[in-house]
This record gives sequence, structure tokens and C-alpha cells, in this order.
Amino acid sequence: MAVGVGGEILPETLEKMVDNCSAIFVDIQALIRVFETNERVKLGLIKESGFYHLLPCVSSEEALFMDMEKVRQWCCVVVTHGKDGCGIYRKDGKIKIEPFGANQMDPTGGGDSFLGGFVGGLVHGLGVHDAAFVGNFFGSLSVAQIGLPKFDLRLLQDVMKEKTVVAL
Repeated sequence: MAVGVGGEILPETLEKMVDNCSAIFVDIQALIRVFETNERVKLGLIKESGFYHLLPCVSSEEALFMDMEKVRQWCCVVVTHGKDGCGIYRKDGKIKIEPFGANQMDPTGGGDSFLGGFVGGLVHGLGVHDAAFVGNFFGSLSVAQIGLPKFDLRLLQDVMKEKTVVAL
């Protein structure tokens, strides 16, 4: 698994990881950040980054920097929509994974918790749809707390019994 913050992973390194790993998860911000000479950071276009041929999971803001129709033809793309859940885009169609209601207290870590739940679901044998559902669950728990989130396995087990997947 590779999750860069910005500039840590070169395209050549990520490409070798793709060749040698069954699954790679990358925060697209790490791939589209451009460091300017005045030490400012801006988001560039993925087509200009050298990573364009290696994409997976993005937020709705990050998706604006991609040609989603082209990218989903050769990989599964999961786009997070914050309080509105997430969408899964594949060659064969689009699916919306419904959100969990949360009283947002602090948005810090919501996307990271989504990614942790999503990857954890995949590692434990769930399909992409169910893993995205778990990601939404963990993201909602995270934003409803201040500080380091506390998770309860029993709550996850109850939620998995009542999951909802809706076609986009």
C-alpha cells in the first residue's frame, strides 16, 4: 500500500509497486501536488504528473483534475463525497454508496478514516462495494468525534447487517 503526502513517491517507484503488488491505494493529492519555487503548493493536472496511468481513489474535489470517463475504463475509481457518501466508477458503470448520518464535530481525519476502513475491508475479503460502505462508516465515526476517533467493532457488525447500495 502506498499513500503519499506529496512528492515522496516517484512515478517509477509507484509503477514498480503496481507491477509487484495485488493492490495499491494512493491518495491522489500526492500525485497532483505541484511545489512552486516560492514554497507554495498547488494542485496540478493529473495528465501532467507522470502518474496518470496509475490512478485509483479520489475525493470529488480531486476528481475535477481527472478525466473520469477515461480513467474508469482501465481501473476502479472510488470518489469520496464527504457527508454525501461515495461513488464507485468502473468500466461497467457507476454506483453510489450511501452515507451514514453524523453530527460533524471535526472533519479532520474523515478521509483518512474512510481510506482505512476501505482498505481494511478489502484486506478482509470484502468486495469494493462493501469495502466502500465500511469506509463511509469509519469516515462518519471519525468526523463525529474530536481528536483520535474511538471505534466499536460491535457497532460495525450491526451496521454491516443493514448496508445499502444505490445505482448512480
